[in-house]
Amino acid sequence: MENRGFIALISEKAAEIIENQKPVGKEVLARVKSSLAAKGVTVEQSPDIDKWLISKGAEAVTFSDGMILMHTKVSASGFFEELIHYGQIRNGRVIEGDIENNLALEIEAKERLIKNRKAYRITDYEIGILTDILNEYKMQSSAMREEAQSHVSNDG
Repeated sequence: MENRGFIALISEKAAEIIENQKPVGKEVLARVKSSLAAKGVTVEQSPDIDKWLISKGAEAVTFSDGMILMHTKVSASGFFEELIHYGQIRNGRVIEGDIENNLALEIEAKERLIKNRKAYRITDYEIGILTDILNEYKMQSSAMREEAQSHVSNDG
C-alpha cells in the first residue's frame, strides 16, 4: 500500500475510535498525568491538538523530550498504547527516523494491547480496529523487508 493511503487509513481508524468509543476515565487520566509529571513528562490536551493528532492518524503521540500529546477524548486503547510507547522511548528502543523500527514498535504495542485487552478495558469494537491496523502494519513491515531483500539480492 502506498504510504499516503496508509496514513489516510490510519487517520480514518483513529477518528473512528474517537467518535465511537467512550474516552478513558478522567480519574485514570488524572492519576497517570500526575505520575508522569513527577517524572518530568508533560501531557497536553486541547482542541487544536485534537485536530493535529487526527491529521496524523493518532489519538496520541509521545515525543522523546518528555512531551505526550493526547486527544481530549482519547480511548482506552489510545491511552494505554501511548503509555507503552512512552516505555519504549524511556528504554531507548526508538531509533529516530528509522521507519522499520517505528513499525516494529507499533506492532509490538498493538499486540500488547490486544493481549491485555481485559486489564486495559479495551472494547471489542476497539479490538476490531486495532486488529485491522495491526494487520496493515504487518503488511507494511513485510513489504519493506521484501523490498530490502530484493535490493540485497540485486546488489549481490
